[in-house]
Formats: sequence, structure tokens, C-alpha cells
Amino acid sequence: MNKKWLLVFLLVALVGATSWVFFKKVQPRERVKAKRGTVVESIYGLGTVVADHDFHLRTGVPVSVTKLFVSEGDKVEKGSPLVRIDENTMVSPIVGAVSTVAYKEGELAPAHAVIVSVMNLSKLHLEVSLEQQSVLRVKQGQNVVVSFESLRNERTEGIVKAIYPRENQFIVRIDLNSWPEGVLPGMTADTAILVGRKSDVILIPVRAIKAGLVTRVRNGKKEKLPVKLGVLDGEWAEVLSENVAESDELVVQK
Repeated sequence: MNKKWLLVFLLVALVGATSWVFFKKVQPRERVKAKRGTVVESIYGLGTVVADHDFHLRTGVPVSVTKLFVSEGDKVEKGSPLVRIDENTMVSPIVGAVSTVAYKEGELAPAHAVIVSVMNLSKLHLEVSLEQQSVLRVKQGQNVVVSFESLRNERTEGIVKAIYPRENQFIVRIDLNSWPEGVLPGMTADTAILVGRKSDVILIPVRAIKAGLVTRVRNGKKEKLPVKLGVLDGEWAEVLSENVAESDELVVQK
């Protein structure tokens, strides 16, 4: 290689290495004090509103829809006529609203097809699907905070009613203390399930933790130490190990 080009190559490499070292050194850092306080840990998920009671009228054989007594959206009582198929009048077994009328008068409905559906809109619950790691921490009776997307100023509280599997999913049923007006089955809501709460504990910033280690500053001396953690939220973590005190500072990235 020409000596001139070799010199240029070495110069570029040297400048690149120097810039990398400089960048590493000047990355902004700050110190944040550990503190004593309360930390709440929640598991977050997207809940779907589901009706407790619904009814889907089907038959085991093809039938002719001879007369309809309802339209979609109609309110019905228990025993209200829904549809006449052949010579039989079918009635609603529940109180609710008609959510589906799948066939018109004179049409033939095939076997097992849904002809009319009724849904009770006054008895609802939320279903949240969680991954295995998260659902193992959810217990019946835990408190839940719920927020509907279009009603961010109306946070509602609820409780975990049940946890069960369904078709390789892990479902958490949440019952709400009260429902915002206008909420319907199929709508979604953000849920925060309270799985841990600790008071009067030492807390450190989550961003101070790197691969299970923190850089502690005590009496002007920096030292990297492993830490054992307890409950944590998105910002603060409970420290279970005794090597971090309330008066210590931790080095964090800005």
C-alpha cells in the first residue's frame, strides 16, 4: 500500500477511535438519591367488555323464517317473542337488547346458523388476556384500575374475579364496581392489576440498575454493587439488599 494512503487510513482510524472514546466519556450522567417511600407494582393489559348473559337462537335443522317480531337494537323482556320459524314462535329467555337479526322473513336459515341474538347490556365484565409470566402473579381478589380510551378522565376501579385458560390463552375476568354510561360489549379499556404494594421501603430509580448492578456513591466513593430487588413500578424499585441506604446516591443515565 502507498505510504500516503496508509498514513491517511491510520489517521482516520485514530480519529474514529478518539471520537468513540470521547462519546463514551461525555455521555451525560447524574446522581439521584435513594429514598424511603411506597411503591406499587401493576400488570397492564387491554381488556375487552363482555356481556355476562347472551342468547343465540339456532336450530339443528334448516328452517324457514316466517315472521320477525324484533329488529336489531330492540329491547326485549324474558318471554318476548323473537321470531316464528315454520309454525313455532321462539321467545327470549333473557332480558336484553337484540344484537343480531341474521335473516329476513321468508328466508331459509341453514342448520346451526344464528338466527337472532339477544345480549344483556346491564350485566358486563372485562376479559384480559395475559402472557404466562404475568398471569402467574395475578390472584383472585386483587384490585384493578380501569380506563376507557374515550373516557380518560373517568377512571373506574374493579377486582379480579377469576383466572382461567381458554384456547391457549390465559384470561383474567375483572368485575367493575361501576360502569361508565354508554359502555357496550366489544369496547376496550386499559387495565392495571395491582399485584404488589410496599410502604416505608428504600427505593432506587429503575434507570440506575444495569444488569443487576448499581453504581453507589457513598462518602464521595463510587462503587458498583449487585442489588436484590422487590416490588417495582416503571420508575422506582424496592431494594431488598442492605448495601444501599436512604442517604446513598446512585449514578444514572440522563
